[in-house]
Amino acid sequence: MIRQQRSAVIVTRPEPGLSETVQAVEQYNWRAVLSPMLSIQKLGLLPVEKARALLVTSGQALPALSEWPRTQPIIAVGEKTALRARNMGFEVVTEAGGDAETLEHYCRGRGLLGADIVLVTGRGYGVALAQSLGAVRREVYEVQLAEAITRDAVRVLHAECTEAILFYSGRTVEAFYRAVPDALYERLKGVRALCFSQAIAERVPTKDWKTVEYGDPLALLGKRVISGE
Repeated sequence: MIRQQRSAVIVTRPEPGLSETVQAVEQYNWRAVLSPMLSIQKLGLLPVEKARALLVTSGQALPALSEWPRTQPIIAVGEKTALRARNMGFEVVTEAGGDAETLEHYCRGRGLLGADIVLVTGRGYGVALAQSLGAVRREVYEVQLAEAITRDAVRVLHAECTEAILFYSGRTVEAFYRAVPDALYERLKGVRALCFSQAIAERVPTKDWKTVEYGDPLALLGKRVISGE
């Protein structure tokens, strides 16, 4: 059997973010294969309350803030979440470096501690962060793990034409490992695991993969050079 060229990239994140990542992957001349490993259930809008700042650790939390005044200060975990908040019209938005650790460091360095700091997050998320800062947690969405990877993902892994799998959260890694069929584990040894942060990469067993890398997954992926271009 002639092995196919590795041209497929499996995108595991849910919306919001899935569609734009797929588009970016395809602009880099790769074939994007959708296999979102999480599904998000919204828990309703968050009632407006007095808060010195809202801490937002995921873009998944932002729809719950639709009734909040656009002058409310928001500290977003990273650049993309901050951009989504600005696109919703929020005027005072700061980005804190990309993960919960940098968010905590940012808040401590500016005295953002206590019960008038509100962490807007998912069910079961951010408990340690809220406790460390003395902040109030408000759960506005629930994450459910996918039970299986998509048929398209199975197909490209089995055919050994997968260049990389993109991971944007630790829960996504957890869900992928629970869902990927045992028969496909060996196929991962030829695949790059591209992780959004070091903390995510540390949850990916290096022995299973060609490489485990962290940073901006799209930058790590790079543009695919097609013969003749």
